[in-house]
This record gives sequence, C-alpha cells and structure tokens, in this order.
Amino acid sequence: MTHVVFSLPVSVEQIAAVIKQMSSDERQRLFELVPEIQYQLIGGRPPSTDSIDAHIDTLRGEVKRLLGETVITDDMPFLGGLTLRQYFDLPETERTQIWEAEAEADWNEASEREVDPDALIAR
Repeated sequence: MTHVVFSLPVSVEQIAAVIKQMSSDERQRLFELVPEIQYQLIGGRPPSTDSIDAHIDTLRGEVKRLLGETVITDDMPFLGGLTLRQYFDLPETERTQIWEAEAEADWNEASEREVDPDALIAR
C-alpha cells in the first residue's frame, strides 16, 4: 500500500503554536488521530499487555495494603443504606443524587458510634 505525502511549507514551530491554542478536547482528538505522539511521550511504543497487567497488579496490591487486606464485597453496606451491588445497579443519575445528599449532610449532627481500637482515621 502506498501513501501519498504532501510536503507543506509549515515548520514544527508553527505546528507547536497551533497545538498550544487547541482546547483539551481538540488535543485529545489529535492524540486519537496520531497515536504515535502519545507513544513517543511514554517511551516510543504502546505499552504491552504484560506491562499493563503488571501495573494493574501493583495498583491492586497497593489498594489492598491501604485497606489492610479488607476487601469490599458486593453485599457489604456501602452508601445511602445500599450495598455495593445495589448502588452499582442504580442509574448514574440516582448514584449522583446519593453522593450529593451525602455531601450536603451536616456532619456535625452525625451520631457517634463505637469503632474498633485499630481503626484508622480518614486522611
């Protein structure tokens, strides 16, 4: 397959000036049209499946370490009186409403409850 390439009288500096004026959506579109630009930024080639899997495993390990090996299951109470499974079964609009209601709650009026001696405070 042959490609026809037209030489444009445009310098790299002129292209850079145009890119600087682009919105973030336009830059994202540029990356979609020319993925080689992103690959150049991350080392010249797309990440391999193995490196992506290794990165995911590393992140999972870090999350487990931070949670103290406590894994959240689908049946555990989560937010708004729902379990995690019930929460994710809701439409996005209802999930947003639950978070907004929690954000608007007056935390100074929240009732106190006993916690385990080894509980960690939120950071």
